[in-house]
Amino acid sequence: MNRLILTLVSILLFIYLFFSMLSFHGDYCAQRELWGINHEFGLIALHQESTPDYMINQLADRYQTFIKKYNGSIYAEQAELMRGDLYSFRKDFTQARLEYQKVIGPDKELSAHAEFGIAKTYELEGHWDKALATYKVIIQNYPVTSLGFSIPMYLTGHLVPSGDQKAYVDEAYGVALAFYQKIALQYPKSELEYSALRMIAICQLYQNNWSATITTLGEIVLKHPGGKGLQEAVSGINILCVTKSHNYDAAISIYEQFIQKYPEHPAVGLLKKMIKDFKFLKSKNLIIQMVPSQRAAK
Repeated sequence: MNRLILTLVSILLFIYLFFSMLSFHGDYCAQRELWGINHEFGLIALHQESTPDYMINQLADRYQTFIKKYNGSIYAEQAELMRGDLYSFRKDFTQARLEYQKVIGPDKELSAHAEFGIAKTYELEGHWDKALATYKVIIQNYPVTSLGFSIPMYLTGHLVPSGDQKAYVDEAYGVALAFYQKIALQYPKSELEYSALRMIAICQLYQNNWSATITTLGEIVLKHPGGKGLQEAVSGINILCVTKSHNYDAAISIYEQFIQKYPEHPAVGLLKKMIKDFKFLKSKNLIIQMVPSQRAAK
């Protein structure tokens, strides 16, 4: 029961975040009214055990009234999504799916969220085969929506009730890797490519493919040299080259290419020092192994 509550609340909060990212152009009254209903839903979700059924029924009626009032607007579709969540919350999964189905249409983001809601109802019912089929629909039909992009990695965390968990996870990471590689190729020089490269590196790390991971992180360094992404990629390259692959030339090559490509970048000074340090390690033929701590060993 607690797992169900947490799952449904997480869905609700995810939808809140999604709504906050939508354009604020439009009917301010509709936005404010929907926010108020959603806020009440949030309070009910946090106090499920003490919430009487009549309050949930009243909230369902408020969503329905709102949908009729703003019929045809994006806010009505958002309310329909939340109404689906409300029925999921009360474990009326069949009705929840009917509500979600009403949202599927031209808007890809909203449609992906509706399909995700449907998949979650199947998952909460224990029908993983139906849930997986719906998740695959999201990946196929809405690959560059926020949900479509995240589903392949989400699937790697599924727990197999019976069978070989490692075999399932290995396959899921392989599928995710192929998906993100395709996205990176389709959307070069974009934020989507950057996000895909990060996911590729995570998949390759899971597969213990240190060389491929370093290459991917190098792509991030050379193609997306701004902000936190550069810092994360450089840190990853250093750790892997020193403790896993012991291929100091890989780091040196990436950093030399970066300096040549971005000679005025503020990170050049630091990368020059790193090149010097890696050349020193190479000259001494030092091999550094990652040693587990005593706490980890226990």
